[in-house]
Amino acid sequence: MLGEYESLKAIHAVSPKIAPEPYSWGKYDGLDTYFLLTEFREVGKQPPNPAKFTKRLAEMHKKSQSPTGKFGFHVTTCHAKLRQITDCWEESWAALYRKQLAHMIELDEAKNGEWLEFKRVCQLILDKSNGRTIKPCLVHGDLWDENSATDTADNEPFILDAGSFYAHNEYEIGNWRAARHRLSSSAYVRSYRQEYPDSEPKEEWDDRNLLYSLRFDLGTAILIPHNHQRQTVKENMTILCKKYFPSELAALQASERTRTRMRSGGILAL
Repeated sequence: MLGEYESLKAIHAVSPKIAPEPYSWGKYDGLDTYFLLTEFREVGKQPPNPAKFTKRLAEMHKKSQSPTGKFGFHVTTCHAKLRQITDCWEESWAALYRKQLAHMIELDEAKNGEWLEFKRVCQLILDKSNGRTIKPCLVHGDLWDENSATDTADNEPFILDAGSFYAHNEYEIGNWRAARHRLSSSAYVRSYRQEYPDSEPKEEWDDRNLLYSLRFDLGTAILIPHNHQRQTVKENMTILCKKYFPSELAALQASERTRTRMRSGGILAL
């Protein structure tokens, strides 16, 4: 609850219209139950109008300034029930995202069990991730259809239920890639990219979007039983590996084939 309070506080300070003002949070006496008290806004259409919504979101990203000039946040925030690695500051966005992704992979393995081939492709992605100089932007952190809305009082867009930190602004759009979200509509993605120009290299925008989607799809694999997101993540990681480090992927796949043949032949692979 502290994480959501501090997230809304940070967002409201940058862009008061895009989020309800948080007033207080706390714990009920004698109960393991917490509360969050904020300004009331009545939820209308979800998600909001693409043009209005993405303009306001891009303005928040542009106006925000990390208090340390680094990536991270001053408290732990959550993606639904899952704790995120945010309570730290990193000079490099790649370093922070690597921590975020590694954390989600660990949670996935604890929930869904070990899958060696998946684990090795994950490690290949983590080992090879690197970054360029980009601006730390305050992001909502879990921006999907139900965390965005139209205010019935003024017909303007706003966001809620935040799990914020300072990140690459394009990270925010990684959650929109999944077809399960209405925000995946080309109208929202196209409009945001018009409001906030793509980072360099521009031709790799879709690859970065795919990379950032891994984090959110892993969250879905952990939170929702009996879905296929784990397989989707593995397939998407393989796509990135094929493009950016094909020789390492080929060696990994050859190793997996050898292990499979040894198992089928009754030979223990150490």
